[in-house]
Amino acid sequence: MNNFLLLPIIIPFFFGMILMFGQKNLKYQRSFALLGIGLALISAISLLSKVKNDGIQKVTFGDWPVPYGITMVSDMVSALLVTTTLLITLFVVWYGFGSITKERERFFYYPGVMFILTGVNGAFTTGDIFNLFVFFEVLLMASYLLIVLGGEKGQLKGSIKYILINVISSALFVITVAFLYSVVGTLNMADIAVKIADINQPGIVTVIAVLFLMVFGLKAAIFPLYFWLPTSYAAAPIPVLTLFGALLTKVGIYAITRTYTLFFVHDLSYTHDLLMALAVATIIAGCIGALAYHDVKLIIIYNIVIAVGVILFGVSQMNEIALKGAM
Repeated sequence: MNNFLLLPIIIPFFFGMILMFGQKNLKYQRSFALLGIGLALISAISLLSKVKNDGIQKVTFGDWPVPYGITMVSDMVSALLVTTTLLITLFVVWYGFGSITKERERFFYYPGVMFILTGVNGAFTTGDIFNLFVFFEVLLMASYLLIVLGGEKGQLKGSIKYILINVISSALFVITVAFLYSVVGTLNMADIAVKIADINQPGIVTVIAVLFLMVFGLKAAIFPLYFWLPTSYAAAPIPVLTLFGALLTKVGIYAITRTYTLFFVHDLSYTHDLLMALAVATIIAGCIGALAYHDVKLIIIYNIVIAVGVILFGVSQMNEIALKGAM
């Protein structure tokens, strides 16, 4: 029954593969996209109910003993985020029927949405830090397609910056994971937390914590690493902008939240004070950006930046009330 937690990941991936075919048939594309998201949403709601009633669900691939196998874990936070992701995407896709052009719909729009769901839900569910990188790459590859959908000049200009930043971020992610593995000798998140507690977070682990903040901060668009977001997101069609704003930056926030509340909790005076300062700076930068423009699209984009700062400020406080507010 534990394999049930994989369904919100497997179903969008399966339907994404199906939707790679029949691009010219919009009725087929729209129907199967809604069907896939609907089935995934039903499985996510069922998983949420199971987690609430029976506690944390987990499965380790190949029945390898922990921490050697890749573990997928679903707790209440993960299950709620997966369910919310699918619900938002359902409405975005439905809204997109009348707001995105048919030419864009025929250019692998729906497979791109499905593969983004695969990556986002996988990132929310994984219990392995390297597997988190893999799911990041899945959602990023799909996002590269969606951000250039239509091939307009503004989109291509914004997409170059978006792709370059994420390529650099991904390379830094792998390097940082390698540094962490060299110190603790494991990639399982729960085991990493135990190992760091055993060695009482020496200075090298604090450096690794800052590197992770840089990696995830680029993806979450925190100050001063948010510079790529306004031009990249402004070029995208409204449904794509909605998906990116609701999902992609929040995966970065989730990664910061997981690592900074599970791993790096023994040098709060440095790591979390730094996170708090950056969160406040992000809020201020977002407010200045929102006030500086009359374009509603750009105002919305800078409000995304403000929301990132507000959430991370709650995470930086490391107390129950603040974390509940951040969630």
